[in-house]
Amino acid sequence: MIAHSTLRQITGNADPVRDTDAEGVHQMRVGLRRLRAAISLFADILPRASTARIKAELKWLTGELAPAREIDVFLTESILPITGHGVPRRGAGAIRKRFSRQRTAAFGRARDAVMSARYRRLLIDVIEWIETGRPRVNDAHNDDCTIAAYAAQMLDRRIRKARKQGRRLNDLEPMQRHKLRIRIKKIRYAVDFFESLYDDRDRKELADLSDRLKQIQSALGSLNDFMAHRELATEAALTAPPAHRRAQAFASGVIVGQERKAADGLMQDAAKQLHRLHRLRAVPNERA
Repeated sequence: MIAHSTLRQITGNADPVRDTDAEGVHQMRVGLRRLRAAISLFADILPRASTARIKAELKWLTGELAPAREIDVFLTESILPITGHGVPRRGAGAIRKRFSRQRTAAFGRARDAVMSARYRRLLIDVIEWIETGRPRVNDAHNDDCTIAAYAAQMLDRRIRKARKQGRRLNDLEPMQRHKLRIRIKKIRYAVDFFESLYDDRDRKELADLSDRLKQIQSALGSLNDFMAHRELATEAALTAPPAHRRAQAFASGVIVGQERKAADGLMQDAAKQLHRLHRLRAVPNERA
């Protein structure tokens, strides 16, 4: 059920991606992340060989979509807002044109991926994997283990690990923060996947947890975006044509400076929500 749900989200956004629609690219990436998260959450019972092949192809498709989303966010949230805010018109225009061209190319790459034979084979392989895959025997989770028990153990273990890592947030390197964000994202998807296992009286606690995880994920995601934007802006400044080099370097510096200032607040927000993250008191209904 979980895998079919994620697959519907992927395939349901194929036409928007072909039409180079930014929201379609975003939603297909969310579907891919949800399916990859589900594979991670159930890794100890999924068949290894067939799952490894699926993971590799999902990673390929995610990689083909990633530049479109990254450059679209950089263009719309970082470049366009600086126009008219003390940045020379020539510099703002030059950097906007540069990344508009890159955006077009990146969306073309995403479109080509979804129109390819490899994408069509991927869909068939995923359906076959869902329908014919058989769970492997594992000492930790035998056939008598209910999904309720499995979900409770998984959520508790992952929340504890996230809390432990989150206590050192200010000391984490960018790559470590990125891994923490992925950990938080997987917990959030797990809460969504397993919500129906909980009684109605426990849904409020689940909703509060999901909201907190979303805030942490958003703050850490913006910090991760800033790191990527810094690299894009620096490259743009260093490789600009001579006629626009100084103006474009100034525009790039403004973008980096604004995002660096915003990063302090995001770190504080993430740290506060991580401090409030706690293990679930609610337990799934064992009848599940």
